[in-house]
Amino acid sequence: MIDALILSLALFAQDADPETGDMAPPLPEAELLDDPGVDADAALAEINAALNRTETMRARFIQIAPDFSFAEGSLYLRRPGRLRFEYDPPTPLLIVADGSTVAVRDQALNVTDRAPLRATPLWWILKPQADLAADAEIERVWARDGYIYVAARDRSGEMEGRALFLFHDDDYSLAEWFVTDALGQTTRMILSEVEAGVALDPRLFILDDEERRDPRRR
Repeated sequence: MIDALILSLALFAQDADPETGDMAPPLPEAELLDDPGVDADAALAEINAALNRTETMRARFIQIAPDFSFAEGSLYLRRPGRLRFEYDPPTPLLIVADGSTVAVRDQALNVTDRAPLRATPLWWILKPQADLAADAEIERVWARDGYIYVAARDRSGEMEGRALFLFHDDDYSLAEWFVTDALGQTTRMILSEVEAGVALDPRLFILDDEERRDPRRR
């Protein structure tokens, strides 16, 4: 459960067209070259700067699964290291990154799975100093229809699959991402109603469950 959900959240892509909303656009294997019209280094520098300027964020999200089913909810982010995906009913999931781990809580089954935050691509955007080119293998950077596209994979090779990030080309803020996991299943996450620099309750990033109660947090 944890692997599929973390990868679905976090970042890898390959098979569809964001213009049609089906899945992720194919990455041309034979020519993973930067778009001639885009200065990849400059674009990545702007993207890193935008990520590092974002201390807090609140947004709505739509998650489109490989079978084209979808779920909606609210996202809360506090850098470094903290993120919360709060799904609307009837989806019973709650996903919380607390600075060191990512927890996936199935509230219907009363089960929680965890993974180290540093072992997921979420760390690329949540670490104290974001630097996509240093942390990921950047395969291609290009521009189209108001977005900067960044195709990436894990530099260490420990996480199979690909990520495709879309950033707005005016302020370099994150707009959406596609994820393809090791089984070739692609999930799309779309952000809307984004608000940056908002006050967030620190308790949003604490998952209180029966498996792992910390008396210091009471």
